[in-house]
Amino acid sequence: MLENLSKLEKSKYVNKIFSNVSKSYDLMNDIMSFGSHRLWKKIFIDFIQLNENQSVLDLACGSGDISELLLKKYPYFENLILSDKNLLMLDLAKKRLKGYKTRIICNSAENLPFKSNYFDFVLLSFGLRNFSDMNKSLSEIKRVLKKNGYFYCMEFSQVNKPNFRGLVNLYYDVLPKLGSIFARNKDAYEYLVESIKLFPNQIELTKKFEYIGFREIECFDIFDGVASIHIGKK
Repeated sequence: MLENLSKLEKSKYVNKIFSNVSKSYDLMNDIMSFGSHRLWKKIFIDFIQLNENQSVLDLACGSGDISELLLKKYPYFENLILSDKNLLMLDLAKKRLKGYKTRIICNSAENLPFKSNYFDFVLLSFGLRNFSDMNKSLSEIKRVLKKNGYFYCMEFSQVNKPNFRGLVNLYYDVLPKLGSIFARNKDAYEYLVESIKLFPNQIELTKKFEYIGFREIECFDIFDGVASIHIGKK
């Protein structure tokens, strides 16, 4: 289905999906990953080393869980902006981060409302596959990063071991049924599974990073490649 959608159609469809699942977003992530996403996100944040003078963009921030982990690690950090296209998801982020000094804005990743060379870090957790134009979004991320700034991206990826890959794919096949039972939203889980299956694997995504112009690209697999973290330097 996704392959047949135009960029505009995908943008509207994805925004509708996340509006529909906003109230059960954390449950959805738990079902998708057997709760492992919480560990994965802690691993993701462990990679990031900040100082107080730097600036961070949490892109496609969703419910704000990545920013919350970052602020627990750096409780006095103030130069953090959260961005997402979905207003209902941003409402969740505002509630989660009440009491922290952050800026929260609504915009698409394809047209970031920031000056060039603005951020030291851009963080993106399980959001890249939802963008309507991946290359344009990656170009925008690179544009708003400062020279020698870093882009950290975590996404579902391709499992390395064939036997384990088969089990994971089997799980993906039953996910829509689980979504229908536990979250009463089969369509959202069908979309999420399809978006994972269509997403570039580790090597393909590394090549996309290279094409956009990121340097010193590194890739770290989690759970044998169920997810992976890509790091690129401007």
